[in-house]
Amino acid sequence: MPQLPSRRIVSIQVSRGLAVLLVVFAHLHGIETHYCATDHLRLFEHGALGVDLFFVISGVVIASVTTGRFGAPRNALIFLYHRLARIFPIFWIYTTITLIAVHFNSLDSSGAHRHSYNLLASYLLIPTHLPMLLLQGWTLSFELYFYLVFFLLLLLVHERIAPWLLALWGIAVIVLKLHIGLSPIPIVQLLISPFVLEFLAGCIIFHIYRRSRLHPVGGILLVAVSLLWLAAIIVYTAHIHSDAYWIIDHPWRRPLLYGSFATIFLLGAIELERTHIVRYLPILSSIGDWSYSIYLSHAFVLALIARLIVRLQLNPTSILLITFIGLPAVIVVGYLSHIYLERPLLTLFYKPSSPTRNPAKQPA
Repeated sequence: MPQLPSRRIVSIQVSRGLAVLLVVFAHLHGIETHYCATDHLRLFEHGALGVDLFFVISGVVIASVTTGRFGAPRNALIFLYHRLARIFPIFWIYTTITLIAVHFNSLDSSGAHRHSYNLLASYLLIPTHLPMLLLQGWTLSFELYFYLVFFLLLLLVHERIAPWLLALWGIAVIVLKLHIGLSPIPIVQLLISPFVLEFLAGCIIFHIYRRSRLHPVGGILLVAVSLLWLAAIIVYTAHIHSDAYWIIDHPWRRPLLYGSFATIFLLGAIELERTHIVRYLPILSSIGDWSYSIYLSHAFVLALIARLIVRLQLNPTSILLITFIGLPAVIVVGYLSHIYLERPLLTLFYKPSSPTRNPAKQPA
């Protein structure tokens, strides 16, 4: 069986950078609707699909780092420890910053006071009826769910059986979601969410990459199809619906529309790199390296800048001013956070283990 090359796949990191920038622009539109009298960034409501792209990427990376490691309790424990060390330490720092900001009557990115939250659930990423202190935490609850499932597979089953159980997991999610619909129990909503299908799509991408090679023009066609698909979604939304929430808030439309785009685009991007048709600019890969720090910090940075501009009366109706100041600030803060918080914490908490064939170099 062909082995995955040891070099990192730059397109994974570039896609991470794209995903986080899409999320940032989606939140910039939220800033605009609250502070400005314009709606210039409405197109970027669709930036919410950055989360879906993150889930597909996570599937690729987790399938990569677990290949060849099934059936050994030590490997399962190392995997889980690394995943928790990746998510929690810096997440706890930003959750604490948010807690302090809320305590001093700060505002979130939507401008609303947030005093109703479950403190323990906010720190442990447990879904409840209340929002988490750090609102982005809801996506990390899904990441944690994915990791726990793979931990159990690594611990309990042989690698030959794992793909069948993953397929069964996907089928079970579809059946249960269709049967139950919207559950009043948040943890049940998490367990049967169709977001699982995006994660499984990433696992499939990894095995396609590992076992076969597409025709050299395959990557071009896949990226072109994905962009045409996204353009069709945007045009249809603009003509038929008032906003993108007909997708964002729907449990099935989101994975079918945004998830399919993310899957096709990521597979195409990987194949474009493998066939050496494109070479990505280093800055795009670097933003991918900083993406987790940007993801955790950006809403706070944007809200702070927007409030300062309004308070100083620096043309508060112009989202362009907020964007021109806020976007570079988000990237700089993300970079500094990665260098001085995220990377030292990973160095501190990660334990040595045997080499993995991780296509993205960094943990998911």
